Amino acid sequence: MSKQAILNNVKASLRANALQKATSHYTNPLKSTNQDKIQEYITFQSANKAQVIESSQTTLLADIQKVLFEANARKILYNLDVQESVDIHTLSQGVQAYADSINTESMAFIAYDTSIDKAREELFEIDTSIVCARCGVANLGVIGIASHKNAPRLSSLITRTCVVLLKKDDIVSNFFEGVQVLKAQGTNGALPSNMIFIAGPSRTADIELKTVFGVHGSVKSYIILY
Repeated sequence: MSKQAILNNVKASLRANALQKATSHYTNPLKSTNQDKIQEYITFQSANKAQVIESSQTTLLADIQKVLFEANARKILYNLDVQESVDIHTLSQGVQAYADSINTESMAFIAYDTSIDKAREELFEIDTSIVCARCGVANLGVIGIASHKNAPRLSSLITRTCVVLLKKDDIVSNFFEGVQVLKAQGTNGALPSNMIFIAGPSRTADIELKTVFGVHGSVKSYIILY
């Protein structure tokens, strides 16, 4: 059957059976286990094997620095939108000063401002990334990320360690609310090019049920709540 014949059949079917407009009524199939969204999120995110660090606006830089040294980071890739939350220059200076004080190798901060086609070899040698989550879903323990020019999707996949910054005010109750938050990240009425929810470090299991971390993404995931 030709393409045109198929299209003609579809049109004829729609004329005979017009689509009925209906308003969907969302109900959350999961029951919240905690009235406090933040604590519920922390509980489930920890169960998903991510390391959650409770921080604040005043201690954020110090907590990021602590995580970077714990992860033994050497090359740190950061999305440009991270600078909305953190002064990378100040963070770099603090990290350098601490590295000098304990006589250890310093860290290099690399902005993700070049396409992978131009910096493929360099990007795949980076061990750690810092990204901003646009939401956290309390009853699932996942983070939501929307890709755009200042936050390429690859940054949360390419490194062995991923450090995620998440504002406590951006934690929502359920998946439906999370999708609405990510959809709103688009520009000029268009949806973001990519919306993804991440539970924690990448893991898979073989036929012998042996879990392996880091196959499809990071081996370690740190979520810093502030």
